[in-house]
Amino acid sequence: MKGPCLLFMAAVALLAGCGRSPLRGGSEIADGIFWRLNQLGDGELLPTDSDSVLVRVRAARPGEAPGSLFSTEQWYAMAGSPATEQFFGRMRQGDSATVLLLGSEAPWAELGTVASVLGRDTGWVQLELSMREVRSLATSRRMAREALMARDEADEARILRDYFVRSAVRWDSTMGLWFALDSPAVAGPRVQSGDLVTLAYTASFLDNGQVFDRQSEQDGGITFRLGDPGQVIKGLEIAAHLLPRQGGHGRFILPAELAFGPKGSSSGIVPPWTPVEYDVRVVAAEQGAVAPL
Repeated sequence: MKGPCLLFMAAVALLAGCGRSPLRGGSEIADGIFWRLNQLGDGELLPTDSDSVLVRVRAARPGEAPGSLFSTEQWYAMAGSPATEQFFGRMRQGDSATVLLLGSEAPWAELGTVASVLGRDTGWVQLELSMREVRSLATSRRMAREALMARDEADEARILRDYFVRSAVRWDSTMGLWFALDSPAVAGPRVQSGDLVTLAYTASFLDNGQVFDRQSEQDGGITFRLGDPGQVIKGLEIAAHLLPRQGGHGRFILPAELAFGPKGSSSGIVPPWTPVEYDVRVVAAEQGAVAPL
């Protein structure tokens, strides 16, 4: 097998020295990287940095079956991928192209595989690329939003399962939610129904950690009489009951049933069937105090 490889590499060196591309019909687009457009599609625009592209990639040795080394079809973000951008940025929707380069120079990680063995290979690799779809940032955002608003119970179960698998926190559970209280704040009299309570909290999504609501102690927090209907979501009421009046602080995982339900928040910020996390601190709790107007 070494003989043919050595002959091929010698031929490549000879052609390169003569100014000819070792990729028939191709041209050198960077040092040691050769490109050929095989077929024009029906797309009119080249992708921009803000676009995402769906590309089929098949890697093989020259002369071997496409995909024999690596094959995938997936979405790639154009931004932040300088190695693949020099390939994908030349293609419109429907185009197909061939890239010839050394295996050690191929952007395996950006293409979607570690390929550690291939990354150390000094032989030539041929990439067959097919641009399936180009999607603008606006379209990607719209589709992502539509997917969020179509969440169901199965999505909620998946989010909770994935979160607890990766969480290092020891969670207790009661009344349908999960909680972890600060050790120094576990003792002492608890907040009770009828108390005028002021809470500071940070609310975030479980799947990505993004904060969607915050009531800080510096800004006065949120004040309500615990037990009065329609003041806060049910899960926050339960959380308040679990906290001591003095220095109460803890984290709470609320399922959709105790948060914003199967329809999500009225503002549209929280999607349907979305479990959330609240980091809650008791700022003040008074028995029999009059609620501010």
